Amino acid sequence: MAKSPLIRCFGLVVLATAWLTACGGGGTPAAAPSSAAAAEQSVQPSGTASEAPRKAVRKVKLEVIGKGKAAQPIIYNADESGVESDATLPWSRTAEIELTGAEQEVGRLVSIVSGSVRGADGQFKPAPCRITVDGRRVATGKGSCKYMLK
Repeated sequence: MAKSPLIRCFGLVVLATAWLTACGGGGTPAAAPSSAAAAEQSVQPSGTASEAPRKAVRKVKLEVIGKGKAAQPIIYNADESGVESDATLPWSRTAEIELTGAEQEVGRLVSIVSGSVRGADGQFKPAPCRITVDGRRVATGKGSCKYMLK
């Protein structure tokens, strides 16, 4: 009975593996490191001791500027997301946000959709807004403001 090429190839692989193992250490296979030792090696930092991630806390203030009542709900995203309905202007929300290491690298979006206010002429217009971080104004706009906090 003839052997298929696949069986012959498999036999050669087994034979080559046995031969290479025997040649590596005088006929006995070399001891492989235990999986626990291998895992420990991959976890250890190379060279220096690992540093604890630095903490960063930012004081963020979201504001909608104007007088009277907001014509639409104010939608915000800072330390948490929320909606402020029937807000009296000027409106603000202040939060202290602790950033993770990843957020310090890539950022964390803080934003506000200020909606509309009634102008002096009776017409609705986008409400002015601003975002302040640690006392420094970082974003201003009309209708919406956003900033990538790092």
